[in-house]
Amino acid sequence: MARQSLSPMKDFDNLNINPAEVAAEVASKKGKNVPMSHLKYLRKKCGYTLETLSEVTSISISYLSRLESGSRRLNTDLIKRLSRAFRCSISELLQETSHDDNLITSLNFGKKGRGHIANKDAMIPLYKIIQNMEGHLILVICSSNEWKQRPFEFLGRDKVFAVEAEEFFKPHFSSSSTLYLEQSDTFSPESTIVILDHGDVLIKRVWSVTPKIMQFCSLQDLEKLKKGANPEGLLTEVSRDAFDTIYKVVGYSDFRLE
Repeated sequence: MARQSLSPMKDFDNLNINPAEVAAEVASKKGKNVPMSHLKYLRKKCGYTLETLSEVTSISISYLSRLESGSRRLNTDLIKRLSRAFRCSISELLQETSHDDNLITSLNFGKKGRGHIANKDAMIPLYKIIQNMEGHLILVICSSNEWKQRPFEFLGRDKVFAVEAEEFFKPHFSSSSTLYLEQSDTFSPESTIVILDHGDVLIKRVWSVTPKIMQFCSLQDLEKLKKGANPEGLLTEVSRDAFDTIYKVVGYSDFRLE
């Protein structure tokens, strides 16, 4: 069972962090807390546990935990350290964005033992996304001997199925990731969703959601919107019941569960 290395970065000093930019961003956010889930999201997106992030930034584990919970605020020094660790801009670090906290990440899988499965005979159906002759994306089920063993985290969730990410879910998931999808009508900003529209597959990210309306965009356009791009042409607004079937990515793993 192989998984990605979480070794600390060695080249922080090669990243340019402008002190004036830090000061300006801190001033613009004065009196505001960075959403707790955003710092946690950036940490997990980069593949850090609290322990490895502590090693990389020289910020104590307990203080990092308080930052993520919102009980402590960022200062200029912490912003510089975290921006370098996450390899992101100051504005991206400080943006007020909520995330889908229910997503089971690679770091969450197997807390009861890495790779632990619910039952050695329990399998999750595996699908692949392919492009048909008309250039549309479709879901195709794989042979049962390619199906995935059911992780402990999905015990009792019989409608969960697996999809190989390949190039279709970039830049938010590695091409080597296995994604776990489940039909849902509960979404959060930045949930990754797979819509079945008359057999065609649409892969989107949720931008905003209300009880009746949902706005979504392509995976590639999400970062543009977060950086302030004009939403016209990037966002699609639809009624929540516009599609018969919407699946949400409820988990992913970048290692083999076996």
